[in-house]
Amino acid sequence: MRTGKQKILILGANGQVGKELSKRADDFEVNATAFTRTELDITDSQEVARILENLRPHTVINAAAYTAVDDAEKRPEVAYKVNRDAPENLAKICEKLSIPIIHMSTDYVFDGKKSGAYLEGDPVRPLGIYGRSKEAGEAVIRDNTEKYIIFRTSWVYAAHGNNFLRTMMRLANERSELNIVEDQCGVPTCAVDIADALLLISKRITNNTLEPLWGTFHYTSRNPTTWRSFAEEIFKELQNYKMSVPLVNGIPSSQYPTPALRPLNSVLNCDKIERVFSVPRRDWKEGMREVVAQLLTN
Repeated sequence: MRTGKQKILILGANGQVGKELSKRADDFEVNATAFTRTELDITDSQEVARILENLRPHTVINAAAYTAVDDAEKRPEVAYKVNRDAPENLAKICEKLSIPIIHMSTDYVFDGKKSGAYLEGDPVRPLGIYGRSKEAGEAVIRDNTEKYIIFRTSWVYAAHGNNFLRTMMRLANERSELNIVEDQCGVPTCAVDIADALLLISKRITNNTLEPLWGTFHYTSRNPTTWRSFAEEIFKELQNYKMSVPLVNGIPSSQYPTPALRPLNSVLNCDKIERVFSVPRRDWKEGMREVVAQLLTN
């Protein structure tokens, strides 16, 4: 068993999950070094190699990604550069230095046509450039290193960054009525919970408190919902703060066209990650309430 404080390298430190990883590392007694996109260009393989060779972290957590789903349709070369080429270089460097890598991925690798929750081994059929570039990133991780965990999640939100919860809170002040898609199903997942799961897994891999099982894992909060129901629950919570909220009308995806198609079913089966790593998962409403409180009381 290794002794001393664990060292992790966080890539994508300005993102929703990256920020929470940096903030919560101390709670897990982890020494975290974090880089934002401006501090480290993950597509610069030579610079990434230099950082890794100098730092020699116990684990790399790659939370960096090109996540602009609709813009990716117009900028596929950028999406593939960040979501496929950079992870390929990172995996090769980690393999050379024998450093495990935890790589974040997405529900968008699936087409959403399955009737039940997606298992890790279900066929991937991404609908758009973002999903295809993320699926390609998964493939190059698997092909270029043995010590990897691909960590798929969905519908991420936080008290910072661009996300559905913050958009709804802003629109609550601006609109009296909203049309929200009601035929897409998934699980909103708080970035704090994702960060805790990633840090827990990272520590258990490093300390060998269990036999590491490399591979692909799904992690989300509990209890699927729709975008409409997500919005309605946010507005219910806002009413507890004596705020006025808009009327919500449910509409089909066909009435809200976007450049990139969204999967109608984004529900991920998380039995495997619970069984292997015993990570806690809570109802998504708990995280939502915490984030709303954070935004309204700070």
